Amino acid sequence: MLQQSSAQASAAMAEKSPGLLPDIDLDFLFHTLYTRFIPESLRWNLGENLYNAYVGTRRKTSGARIGSAFLGDITVKYLEWGRPQLPKLLLLHGFGDSKDGVLPYAKELSRRFHVIAPDLPGFGESEKPARVTYDLEQFDAWITRFADKVHFDRFVLAGHSLGGAIAAELSVKIPQRVQRLILISAAGLVPTNDGDNIYERILNGHNPFEVSSYDDFREFFSLIFSDPHKAPLPVKNYLYMKFAANRTWFHKIFLDMMGDISNEDLIDQRKAEQLQKFSAIKTPTLIVWGDRDGFFPESIGRWMHRTVADSRYALIEGAAHMAPMEQSAKLAKLTLAFLNT
Repeated sequence: MLQQSSAQASAAMAEKSPGLLPDIDLDFLFHTLYTRFIPESLRWNLGENLYNAYVGTRRKTSGARIGSAFLGDITVKYLEWGRPQLPKLLLLHGFGDSKDGVLPYAKELSRRFHVIAPDLPGFGESEKPARVTYDLEQFDAWITRFADKVHFDRFVLAGHSLGGAIAAELSVKIPQRVQRLILISAAGLVPTNDGDNIYERILNGHNPFEVSSYDDFREFFSLIFSDPHKAPLPVKNYLYMKFAANRTWFHKIFLDMMGDISNEDLIDQRKAEQLQKFSAIKTPTLIVWGDRDGFFPESIGRWMHRTVADSRYALIEGAAHMAPMEQSAKLAKLTLAFLNT
């Protein structure tokens, strides 16, 4: 009774004088204490082991099969689901991500499709040659050879974020092989208006992928996830250290993809080229966006829908940029409805 009265008094005091009890950023506080008292090597090993155990369990429960394909100049790792006799679906992940980032979505589709999700070269467990230009043309060449290697002659092509930009361009280059196209919060189409999106941030000198502090990493997480606080502290710290370690590598790939954008004329030229590429898509296309996407606002998705002639548009309420991970069931339902028409 005394404890209850004390709690009620404290609550009343906080309500009457909110300034007396300052807000505490528990995530930052716990991270500060964790990094102060636990050596970095121990934090890395603990976080890596927990993360790998989690990923391994998800792969096993999803029924994923692990594969490897040598493309002549590079080895690509991939995950595979579903019976080979089923219709084929090739699924491409986004920048800084891996095949495990699209695993929940692939699992949902595997009852109806033979799904393969590769690690894009330069990411995940695939090889990362340094003396290569990582532009869309190079990714297209790799993915075309990869499709040949896994005997995907005709297939549905789905891409998330960077994977969407690659998929869009590939559908123009090999339209006879791509039956349907699914673009999920896809990169590649830069808006002509000045808005709060990742393109404008990069052009202004701030790339969210180039993490150099824990605050940078928290901002990045808040942009891509609707619930950025799910990961346990050791895993989140490990992912932060891993992103920070890849800062220079991600910068190199971004420069390769963006090309020369040193002045406004070159930027406008790149925008016009991208608009022309998306306008050339003839494959029936589903464009899916999240209304809480912190990278690419919904306006970009709708602009993409207006640009791609034979396209449908779907918005997932409450979804952020990582819809294939957080909203896999809704995304799969939209996908299957589109493919069944």
